[in-house]
Amino acid sequence: MPIIIDGWNMVRHEHSGIDHHDALDGASALISTLQRFQDTHNDLIILVFDSRSEYLNIPLRSTAKLLIVAAKDADVYIKRYIDKVPQRQRRNLRVVSSDRSLYFYAKDARATPVKCEEFWGRCRNS
Repeated sequence: MPIIIDGWNMVRHEHSGIDHHDALDGASALISTLQRFQDTHNDLIILVFDSRSEYLNIPLRSTAKLLIVAAKDADVYIKRYIDKVPQRQRRNLRVVSSDRSLYFYAKDARATPVKCEEFWGRCRNS
Protein backbone atom coordinates (compact mmCIF):
# COMPACT_ATOMS: atom_id res chain seq x y z
CA MET A 1 0.00 0.00 0.00
CA PRO A 2 1.19 3.50 -0.64
CA ILE A 3 2.50 6.06 1.76
CA ILE A 4 0.69 9.38 1.41
CA ILE A 5 2.54 12.41 2.75
CA ASP A 6 1.45 15.95 3.59
CA GLY A 7 4.36 17.65 1.79
CA TRP A 8 4.56 21.08 3.41
CA ASN A 9 3.95 19.53 6.82
CA MET A 10 7.02 17.32 6.26
CA VAL A 11 9.18 20.15 4.90
CA ARG A 12 8.36 22.52 7.74
CA HIS A 13 8.63 19.97 10.53
CA GLU A 14 11.25 20.85 13.13
CA HIS A 15 13.04 17.50 12.68
CA SER A 16 13.31 17.83 8.90
CA GLY A 17 16.61 19.70 8.87
CA ILE A 18 15.38 21.41 5.70
CA ASP A 19 15.78 25.15 5.28
CA HIS A 20 12.20 25.91 4.34
CA HIS A 21 12.50 29.66 3.81
CA ASP A 22 12.62 29.04 0.05
CA ALA A 23 9.60 26.79 -0.40
CA LEU A 24 10.65 25.24 -3.70
CA ASP A 25 14.14 24.45 -2.41
CA GLY A 26 12.54 22.83 0.64
CA ALA A 27 10.20 20.79 -1.53
CA SER A 28 13.09 19.70 -3.77
CA ALA A 29 15.11 18.65 -0.69
CA LEU A 30 12.19 16.53 0.55
CA ILE A 31 11.79 14.91 -2.87
CA SER A 32 15.51 14.05 -2.96
CA THR A 33 15.25 12.51 0.52
CA LEU A 34 12.25 10.43 -0.51
CA GLN A 35 14.00 9.24 -3.67
CA ARG A 36 16.92 8.00 -1.54
CA PHE A 37 14.43 6.35 0.85
CA GLN A 38 12.95 4.46 -2.09
CA ASP A 39 16.33 2.95 -2.92
CA THR A 40 15.58 0.51 -0.08
CA HIS A 41 11.76 0.55 -0.12
CA ASN A 42 9.27 -0.40 -2.82
CA ASP A 43 6.11 1.33 -1.63
CA LEU A 44 4.58 4.01 -3.80
CA ILE A 45 4.84 7.44 -2.17
CA ILE A 46 2.20 10.04 -2.93
CA LEU A 47 3.57 13.44 -1.93
CA VAL A 48 0.82 16.08 -1.71
CA PHE A 49 1.57 19.81 -1.61
CA ASP A 50 -0.89 22.65 -1.08
CA SER A 51 -0.60 24.70 -4.25
CA ARG A 52 -2.87 27.05 -6.13
CA SER A 53 -1.45 25.93 -9.46
CA GLU A 54 -1.64 22.42 -10.82
CA TYR A 55 2.09 22.30 -11.36
CA LEU A 56 4.66 23.12 -8.76
CA ASN A 57 7.72 24.61 -10.35
CA ILE A 58 9.93 21.83 -9.01
CA PRO A 59 12.69 20.45 -11.22
CA LEU A 60 12.27 16.92 -9.84
CA ARG A 61 9.18 15.29 -11.30
CA SER A 62 7.02 12.31 -10.49
CA THR A 63 8.42 8.84 -11.08
CA ALA A 64 6.89 5.38 -11.06
CA LYS A 65 7.48 5.16 -7.30
CA LEU A 66 6.99 8.82 -6.32
CA LEU A 67 3.87 10.70 -7.35
CA ILE A 68 3.99 14.46 -6.71
CA VAL A 69 0.55 16.06 -6.43
CA ALA A 70 -0.30 19.76 -6.27
CA ALA A 71 -3.71 20.19 -4.64
CA LYS A 72 -5.63 23.27 -3.56
CA ASP A 73 -5.86 21.71 -0.09
CA ALA A 74 -3.56 18.80 0.74
CA ASP A 75 -5.61 17.75 3.77
CA VAL A 76 -8.79 17.49 1.72
CA TYR A 77 -6.96 15.54 -1.01
CA ILE A 78 -5.50 13.11 1.55
CA LYS A 79 -8.84 12.62 3.33
CA ARG A 80 -10.56 11.87 0.02
CA TYR A 81 -7.77 9.44 -0.87
CA ILE A 82 -8.26 7.63 2.47
CA ASP A 83 -12.02 7.46 1.89
CA LYS A 84 -11.52 5.86 -1.54
CA VAL A 85 -9.42 3.01 -0.13
CA PRO A 86 -11.62 0.04 0.81
CA GLN A 87 -11.94 -0.22 4.59
CA ARG A 88 -10.37 -3.66 4.77
CA GLN A 89 -7.22 -2.30 3.09
CA ARG A 90 -6.87 0.99 5.00
CA ARG A 91 -4.67 -0.34 7.78
CA ASN A 92 -1.96 -0.83 5.13
CA LEU A 93 -2.21 2.83 4.03
CA ARG A 94 0.32 4.99 5.86
CA VAL A 95 -0.62 8.66 6.22
CA VAL A 96 2.32 10.90 7.16
CA SER A 97 1.45 14.19 8.82
CA SER A 98 1.82 15.86 12.18
CA ASP A 99 -1.31 17.91 11.55
CA ARG A 100 -3.55 16.75 14.42
CA SER A 101 -6.81 16.81 12.47
CA LEU A 102 -5.38 14.79 9.58
CA TYR A 103 -3.58 12.39 11.92
CA PHE A 104 -6.78 11.61 13.83
CA TYR A 105 -8.86 11.47 10.64
CA ALA A 106 -6.53 8.73 9.37
CA LYS A 107 -6.65 6.94 12.71
CA ASP A 108 -10.46 7.09 12.87
CA ALA A 109 -10.65 5.78 9.28
CA ARG A 110 -8.49 2.79 10.31
CA ALA A 111 -5.52 3.89 8.20
CA THR A 112 -2.06 3.94 9.78
CA PRO A 113 -1.12 7.49 10.78
CA VAL A 114 2.58 8.27 11.10
CA LYS A 115 3.91 11.47 12.66
CA CYS A 116 6.47 13.42 10.65
CA GLU A 117 9.26 12.96 13.19
CA GLU A 118 8.78 9.19 13.07
CA PHE A 119 8.91 9.14 9.28
CA TRP A 120 11.97 11.41 9.24
CA GLY A 121 13.65 8.85 11.51
CA ARG A 122 12.84 6.09 9.04
CA CYS A 123 14.15 8.15 6.12
CA ARG A 124 17.44 8.83 7.87
CA ASN A 125 17.92 5.21 8.96
CA SER A 126 17.42 3.80 5.47
